[in-house]
Amino acid sequence: MIESAGLRDVEDRPLREGRTPPALLRDGDIEYKTCPYSGTRHGKPMNASALRQMGAHWDEACALLASVRAAHDRGLGVTQPGLMDVWRVSQLGSALPWWHLFRDGRVPAHVAALSKATLGQGIWAQRLLVKSMSEGWSVPALTPESMLELAEASGTLVGEHEVCSGGDKMLLRFFEVLVGPSAAEPASDELLAFGAHYADFKLLLWIYFLARRFLFADAGAPLPAPVEPSDFFIVEPANLRDVPHDQRLAWFRQLASLVVPFAPRGADLPLRDQAFAIAAAMGMAVPHALATRALEQVFARVVEQVERAFEEGAGGNAASPAPNTPAPPDLAILDRIVPRRHADLDAPPNAPAG
Repeated sequence: MIESAGLRDVEDRPLREGRTPPALLRDGDIEYKTCPYSGTRHGKPMNASALRQMGAHWDEACALLASVRAAHDRGLGVTQPGLMDVWRVSQLGSALPWWHLFRDGRVPAHVAALSKATLGQGIWAQRLLVKSMSEGWSVPALTPESMLELAEASGTLVGEHEVCSGGDKMLLRFFEVLVGPSAAEPASDELLAFGAHYADFKLLLWIYFLARRFLFADAGAPLPAPVEPSDFFIVEPANLRDVPHDQRLAWFRQLASLVVPFAPRGADLPLRDQAFAIAAAMGMAVPHALATRALEQVFARVVEQVERAFEEGAGGNAASPAPNTPAPPDLAILDRIVPRRHADLDAPPNAPAG
């Protein structure tokens, strides 16, 4: 799932749109036009071909978003969504293509369209989360209008290579589904369980990545970059090497508290425990090589638990192969998920590099 880059939906559009590696794009896949909307994106490149697909399937996509939001809100008892509620629902939308691929090998067009919109929504929420954690900024009451204003002010509408393709009217409707009154029928428990593990896993990937930056600093090695997952941001105290272990523990417990289980019947509760296990590993006053091994053992358990959940979810359809018990991941697998390990992390304290 992490390494797949050239997948397409039933309309033969690339799931990753402009983020697809150039070698996997075909002629005519991406049509860029100059953005006509006002604000920071005006005059910049806009993916017109993606916008056409989203416009054609927008009613279905919004109805699907409403159903996954209803499932999420019912599971957590949410009556007025906050920032992390919006983030979790966005991850449910981003998980949907994989849910369909694992079950029947195809991604419906409205699912593909929704996943592209929720990817941007997740980046928006992550950007504001980092702002609140690093600047002490308070998130205002979330309404469609305030969300549109925050999207513009935070720079989320302008990406590295292209801008958001949706007009204000389309965005406001999308935000209304996320935070407005809802009476939709909740999505199935099976879909919610799959999406909850997906969302938890992304947070744990991020926390694991941030934890390893401390260990790189301890080893005197260059800090790993770019961030993992790629739609997240780096947030951390200054001078990592000088942060005492008790403060590291407190910092990572704060990050771990973001992992809020919401799968039916508490199926993802073990992932919250692993988040706090990462915090505990970062609080150990031991040589960085030992801390690295402890951290990798926790992450291996995370990968094993999530893979098992995904296997069970894929096995819910008679057309899918029966779920298997995945083998515990080794270091080679962990490095493929979050690469850029460094030899110094496994060296004895004060040993020369290499």
